[in-house]
Amino acid sequence: MAENESFALEVRQAAVTAWSDTDAALAAALKQHLVVAFLGSASSGKDSGIRALFGLDFGEVSPIPGSTATLRVARLDAEGRVLLVNAPGFGDVRAHVDERARSVLESLDIVVYVVNCEGGVTLDERRDLDAIRALGRPVLVCLNKIDLIRTKEREGFVAASLAQLNVDAKDAVITAFDPLPQLAPEPIGVEFVIKWIGDHLAESGKTLMFAKQLRNKAAACEPLIQQASRAASLAGALPIPGADLAAVTAIQVKLIRDIAEVHGQPLDRDMVAFILAELLAGGMRGFVKWGMEALKVAGWIPGGQIAEGLILAASATVAGATTYGVGKATVAWIQSGRSLEGDALRGVFDLAAFAWRDQKALAATK
Repeated sequence: MAENESFALEVRQAAVTAWSDTDAALAAALKQHLVVAFLGSASSGKDSGIRALFGLDFGEVSPIPGSTATLRVARLDAEGRVLLVNAPGFGDVRAHVDERARSVLESLDIVVYVVNCEGGVTLDERRDLDAIRALGRPVLVCLNKIDLIRTKEREGFVAASLAQLNVDAKDAVITAFDPLPQLAPEPIGVEFVIKWIGDHLAESGKTLMFAKQLRNKAAACEPLIQQASRAASLAGALPIPGADLAAVTAIQVKLIRDIAEVHGQPLDRDMVAFILAELLAGGMRGFVKWGMEALKVAGWIPGGQIAEGLILAASATVAGATTYGVGKATVAWIQSGRSLEGDALRGVFDLAAFAWRDQKALAATK
């Protein structure tokens, strides 16, 4: 019990210290500007894609000045920092817009190009994609309305379509943004679209601004959690007793604050410190206990160095997994109306942390 209380105090103190260190990073992330474009023919289903991701119906919003009948631009946030472009294509549109709309097109961060599977790939779509790729912007191709293609024919259809479009499979997602109810009760592929966009915005630091606009908050947080977990695994520190907490704690504090921002529920410093202490020190069992034992088996002595051999590999797993657990538990806590606590909250943490560990172990065998 004394060890639990001592570690809980250590975690809280590290979180309080990290709080001010994350202020500037959070403020900078929230000041970013982001432009996302959904392009594709009128029958491609791009409007359904916009609704599935953002809950926005373009027919019910007032486009910003500079929009035209073919190119519509809407604000996703009150400040106008995040803009969404909705247009049938790229080449023809760019030649027929005014200067203001052209500046929006030239500021694109991400392009989502939606193709109607039912109609098949056209030469115009290939030309459109070539023009967009020439800008050097990340482009995701959504092969939409996949529910209308017979299951046994889908694999061949997808392979042929990507070959015709000259698109790598890693830059394509199979979707059905508005599927037939009898075939699928919910949109298909939305979470993969979110992950692709979130990952491609990581380098520019715009993932948070994107996530804040999304309809599905749990899915919106996943890229943030994954990115933080990868960063923690490289930080060279450990969120367990007897180790240097600072580097990983700073990442975890920022992650909790990001998740709270996505949900529109900013947290104060003491609440963030409480969440971390509850997850990492509460009970000192589950994944944290496993992590300590795994590190000791690898040769680590509490208070000793971790930057060597098996200890370094084990520490990367523990740091990444605990951060993933913190992220998933924070999402569950917020979405429970902040009612989830104690063993139930730590249960979410443990389940997620062990899942991260197992997934990394599986990936290492491939």
